[in-house]
Amino acid sequence: MQTQAQGRLKPASVVYWLRFFFAICAGFANQFLRISEATFGDLAFTVAVAVALVFYLMSVLIVRYVLRYGQAELKGKNRDITLGGGTFIVLWVMVAVLLHTVL
Repeated sequence: MQTQAQGRLKPASVVYWLRFFFAICAGFANQFLRISEATFGDLAFTVAVAVALVFYLMSVLIVRYVLRYGQAELKGKNRDITLGGGTFIVLWVMVAVLLHTVL
């Protein structure tokens, strides 16, 4: 017989998958907003990074204030900010480049 604790994701996994999902959303947002050098000129990269930062900030706010994960749950100082950051960046770039190339 399984207990409830065995079926749940750990807080670190929840944060990781949240950032994974938000990176995909940020990549799609870049395509939806038509962020490219043709539309924004030299500011295209800056605007794309700003969009990604907004999505990352939203994920940090969800982790802190909606899920209420802190140092104890995530086992470390500032893990609510840093956990899954590398995955977010790599996946955001991959999705944005793929969509820009295909569409």
